Amino acid sequence: MISSIYGSFQDLLVANNCLQIGSYPRFTSITPVHDLDVLYILGSWDENAHDPSVALRALSSKISQDYKNPTEYKINVSLQTHSATVTFQHFSEEILSIDIVPAYITSKNEFNEDKYKVPELLKKRHGKARVDYYQKLASERGQMGWIDSDPRGYIKVASNVDHVSNGEFRKSVKIVKFWKNKLKEIDEPLKLKSFHLEQVVTRYFQENGSIQVFDAVYRFFTELPDIISQPNQIQDRTNSDKFIDDYLVDLTDKEKKQIIQARDAFLAKLENLSASTPISSLFDIEFLERSSGSERYLFDADFKVPVFIEDSTFRIDGFIQPKQGFRDGWLSAVSHQIAKGRQVKFQIRNDIVKDYSLWKVQNDKNSDEVKAASCTRGEITMNRTMKDPESTAYKGRHYVECYAIKNNTCIARSKIDVVIS
Repeated sequence: MISSIYGSFQDLLVANNCLQIGSYPRFTSITPVHDLDVLYILGSWDENAHDPSVALRALSSKISQDYKNPTEYKINVSLQTHSATVTFQHFSEEILSIDIVPAYITSKNEFNEDKYKVPELLKKRHGKARVDYYQKLASERGQMGWIDSDPRGYIKVASNVDHVSNGEFRKSVKIVKFWKNKLKEIDEPLKLKSFHLEQVVTRYFQENGSIQVFDAVYRFFTELPDIISQPNQIQDRTNSDKFIDDYLVDLTDKEKKQIIQARDAFLAKLENLSASTPISSLFDIEFLERSSGSERYLFDADFKVPVFIEDSTFRIDGFIQPKQGFRDGWLSAVSHQIAKGRQVKFQIRNDIVKDYSLWKVQNDKNSDEVKAASCTRGEITMNRTMKDPESTAYKGRHYVECYAIKNNTCIARSKIDVVIS
């Protein structure tokens, strides 16, 4: 539908005078798409004559008289001093709005494609919010500023990295933006900007065009705390004194903390994803509150953790240490059941080639005895559990997990339940 509508405006205005901008031509839009920006190219920039009102009035008249609507929806045309907005409506519901914005050619970018002057608000508002602002500005007889813009440059870069990555770029950006939108739905002030996040991921693919979706998404989430704490890192293509991530300076410490808690929850769920887990659950926004003694995860130590890495050639077990009057032996041989007051040494039974192993002991968070002792644990240690051997001190369903690490990546994992009665 979007392609059809854009084509209809190209037919009306002559294709060379139109340029669709925004995430759609960069392949990174996600559904639902509510609005599109189209530049209406009026010619070369003249510092002394850049009032587009005459051209826009002619455009409005042309739409009313000659526009061939390719959809079944009704259209409504509204005209402001710096744009014409065409909305496609189903009764009172707005299906899509097209902002047609004047642009003047100023120079060429490094790809020998045109750069433009556009109204300043083009980068700041969309849809109804922009219309309302233009109307308010006109009623107050305010002046609209103009800024340099290089949409063709951004489209070219996106096209290049997407081509080199065989589409991995667009998929990665869509995942990141979808999570960002879900976060905003839960808490409106947690507004990370889509274009900013897209440019972060763009840099990953510019550095390495062969990375895949998992690598890009995982890197984004592991680096997110640094991303939001360091504004003014990504320079605008046409304005050397402007940064597309400058808005981060307005994030409060509380908002930054909430964003990090949401990304912690995402990575924790990703780390524990199994073949039976719905992928959609990753995007159910939760806020993982953590203290200095709380459960640790592999992403805390910057280990890359591919999902679905359970490997039958890598298996751990716990050997119940001898005690007079009691049987010793492997936990797996007694259905993982063990009484209090025993000691267990956890070992790798079936090994694989690895650089080293990491071990995690997690006590039952729902156990009354664990709660009373404030001993949920969850630490990660190298090559053995922290207490070797471990003591069976608290009733509950606990677990021990081991990760095989090679080249700083978790290549296999094995988990064993420990039921203490």
